[in-house]
Amino acid sequence: MTSLKRQLCRSAALALTLSTLAMASTAEAQGQARRVRIAIAAQPMDRAIEQLARQSGTDILFTRAAVAGLNAPALSGELDAETALRRLVAGTPLSVVRDSAGALIVRAHAPEPTQASDTEEAAEGNEIVVTARFSDGVERALDLKRNADSISDAVVAADIGKLPAFNVAEALQRVPGVTIVREAGEGQFISVRGLGPNFQAVTFDGMPLAYNENIRNSGQSGRQFRLQVLPATLIDSVVVTKSPTADLVESGIGSTVDIRLINPLDRDSFVAASAYGGYEERTDTINPNGTISAGWRNAARTFGLLAGVSYTKREVQFDRLRVGWQDTVVPGLGTLRTPGDAQPYLEMENRERLSAVVGMQWRPAPGVEFELDGLYSKFNNETTERRLTYYIPSQIARLDPATAVVEDGRLVAGTIRGARIRNYAEYMDQSHENLQLNATARFDLGGWRIEPRVSYARANSDLDTPIQRVQYRTANGAGGNLSFDFSNDVLKDGKVNALYTDLDLTTGSRMVFESFAVRPINSTDEDKSFVLNVERDVDFGIGGFDLTRIRFGGQVSDRYRDYQRRDRNASVLRPGATRTDAYLQFPVPSNAFDQSIAHGQPWRNVDWGLFNQNYTLGAEYDGVNPSAYDLAPTAADLQNSYRIGEDIRAGYGRVDFESILGGIPVTGNFGVRYVETHTDVRGTTVSPVPNGTGGVTTDVTPVTTRARYSEWLPSANATFKFADNVQFRLAAARTMTRPSLSELRNSINTNSVTVTSIYNEGAAALLDPTLNLQASAGNPNLRPYTAWNFDLSFEWYFSRFGAFTAAAFHKDISGYIASDFETRSLAFAVRDGSTLPVDILVATPRNVGDAKISGIEFGYTDKLPFGLGITATATFATSKLQLDRTGVGLQTAGIQGVSDVSYSITPFFESGPFEINLSYTYRNDYITDSGALVTSLPTADDVVAYYQKGFGIIDLGTSYQVRPNIEVFGQVVNLLDQRQVSYAGSKKEFTEIHTFGRTVNFGVRAKF
Repeated sequence: MTSLKRQLCRSAALALTLSTLAMASTAEAQGQARRVRIAIAAQPMDRAIEQLARQSGTDILFTRAAVAGLNAPALSGELDAETALRRLVAGTPLSVVRDSAGALIVRAHAPEPTQASDTEEAAEGNEIVVTARFSDGVERALDLKRNADSISDAVVAADIGKLPAFNVAEALQRVPGVTIVREAGEGQFISVRGLGPNFQAVTFDGMPLAYNENIRNSGQSGRQFRLQVLPATLIDSVVVTKSPTADLVESGIGSTVDIRLINPLDRDSFVAASAYGGYEERTDTINPNGTISAGWRNAARTFGLLAGVSYTKREVQFDRLRVGWQDTVVPGLGTLRTPGDAQPYLEMENRERLSAVVGMQWRPAPGVEFELDGLYSKFNNETTERRLTYYIPSQIARLDPATAVVEDGRLVAGTIRGARIRNYAEYMDQSHENLQLNATARFDLGGWRIEPRVSYARANSDLDTPIQRVQYRTANGAGGNLSFDFSNDVLKDGKVNALYTDLDLTTGSRMVFESFAVRPINSTDEDKSFVLNVERDVDFGIGGFDLTRIRFGGQVSDRYRDYQRRDRNASVLRPGATRTDAYLQFPVPSNAFDQSIAHGQPWRNVDWGLFNQNYTLGAEYDGVNPSAYDLAPTAADLQNSYRIGEDIRAGYGRVDFESILGGIPVTGNFGVRYVETHTDVRGTTVSPVPNGTGGVTTDVTPVTTRARYSEWLPSANATFKFADNVQFRLAAARTMTRPSLSELRNSINTNSVTVTSIYNEGAAALLDPTLNLQASAGNPNLRPYTAWNFDLSFEWYFSRFGAFTAAAFHKDISGYIASDFETRSLAFAVRDGSTLPVDILVATPRNVGDAKISGIEFGYTDKLPFGLGITATATFATSKLQLDRTGVGLQTAGIQGVSDVSYSITPFFESGPFEINLSYTYRNDYITDSGALVTSLPTADDVVAYYQKGFGIIDLGTSYQVRPNIEVFGQVVNLLDQRQVSYAGSKKEFTEIHTFGRTVNFGVRAKF
């Protein structure tokens, strides 16, 4: 911690020194040109130049023929006329000169050919569209950051379909302060400034999105948006706002992430297409992928359309070797830290995504505009999980003392003479469907700009094939001789020396069938929102401050989630069908665990085709593929399901200002947002009740909980313009993040294997020491997290290309939600129709903590004249979480997902038609989930934190222009084939080795 604080101090000193030098070198330039407040929307170039002339009071000469067909970007800030004009024409075949009378002249100049054929085709009069480069997207992102109303960062596509990654999350990991959470090596969620996905408000063009549920493993999600469902090739930009303004949709203590499409009126008509093959190294498969998009606008530039379709497919394989550690009494050796049950855990996935976007802009008259945006995505994921469990602690009495290796009080190797093995499998076919529609109208009425907006968002997460679970196990002592060797440096090597048994696992010998369970899940999340924004430019002075614009408005949102789960543990064979050894004869790929286990063993697993053909749910359903709605809910099903309604009412006021302080121009905004939230949570409690005759019945009680909370969220942002290219920002704001929807639920979820075991064996199942007697519950009375945020940012933009930026932040969070534990008696169904009461340790979320996160970020981008450049970011953070529980006292814990150090380095080279970039991203150790929060069980086992070891990954991207509008490209994800390793508490106790391999994409991209 001391070292980290020293790093922060040194970094702050470096930023201060550089800012002082920059201010000194540019001080003379400040007084040479008169700066005025410029506010110009993205529009045709001729209109933008006319507006600039009026707002700056400067003569600007141009011909309409010279600027015909060109568009100007949005521009705002305190600028002199020449600088503003040069920004408007940047990247166009226009140049700016000043005549002797001081007037600015816009002239057309011939673009330099990028290769010999450019000149030839130009001579023929053909329209040429030159494919943009990697650095163009970087430059556009810096422009967005420079002109933003608050502290922000962005990733921007260099051209149609050229976001700097195939995945939105992976593109965002290059933004300072942003780290990503990967699934099977693919970016899925983002964390910003140490706060996880639940703390990011993700919007689509400023409007709320609906959220998919995590139905893969029945773990509850809530407000994390799955970025993998988005088509990166159809997105123009993603803006990460770190210091909010009052008009932004709330619920992002970490950030607000806004996903933006192309505006059809901002571009010439085009057709763009890409086709590429995706090669997965672990599965040795190549799959077709492609995108086609088109934009059109009329000659008058008053009506435009946009449409695009994207298709991607992946066949992935990833394996995880999981091991826990615990104190165990080992005969003859005393109490040692021993490995828990070791599980080689293989997953095969067929991922397929079809996405589409549409957009429409219409300007029927000056000051009137209508806009419609739509996004549709369907992400299907067929998943097969195959898992072995080598039981260790429950079989430790059979350990051969002569084989035991003990290091530092840990049993790291040995052989158990007569083990027990579980052969387990899961199969499911997930479907995540997202629909988003935004409609916007803009009216300019006598200086008042009125913008009503409506949106509809829907996210369906269903199981086309429900979660199917089959379990085989050997009897105690019938699993052969189990040998394990974890004596090497597993975190460094990314593998273990040995894990195998001499029992032949390719025949199914001694494996006894135990259960075939089915779990359908259907989840729907829906959001309907109305937003009204009203603004007007003003000219009003107060005490040296000139108020330049007022804004006010409000938001009404209606969110609804319905989560339905069913559990069936009584699958039966069809009449006449017989289960044979063939049911357990499906070969596991030979390369499974070839990198994580040096000496393992081949094995076979469940043949899902046979189980699906020959099993049913008896009289309830003919087959084993129902949806939740096909089955009448049992008491346990009602307990596992819930419905949530959430009504949000918000209003805001914002004032923009400008001033001169000590000779330094200052612009900014301040405002306040009031938010009121009403929740309606419906669920069911299920309790065992004695029937008076020695038996137990089940009491099923519907429960509805209504709650309300409100928050005032003030914010202020100020930008100090030391020079046109050097600025300093200050920001303060109070923000909020609502509890996860899953945390609000009125339901209790128990372990699926536990439910199945008790159903099949009744009270006898409780004798199994490996049985998991824990559950998780919701709490509909939770209040939101709130935080005071303080930010500062120094930004130095280089005159030719690039920038150096440094930012510091501090977040003081109240109402942090952590789990409180209590033992409850829950009712479990048994196969004979009886009810068995079982004491279960239930984790319930509560607002019990306060957290602090502080850090500093750096960004640097530059390019040499011959094409070699670099873009780099780094973040240093420190965090502290304190929990205060009645009867327990004050406890300190770590915050999940916070890396003290993270950085990204992307060198790139561009020369003629060729470009290449190599991106390395790294984050050091961070707490994952289990043991991250200390609550009312402060025992040694409960406070052990689980960590992801520091991890870096290299991605490669390259392209070559074969013609001005056609390029071939390639990309490699995880170039060095890195593996992720996790550990618990001590680095000597690894918990997981995750292998996911390389992905290679190669194809062609064209635009006309």
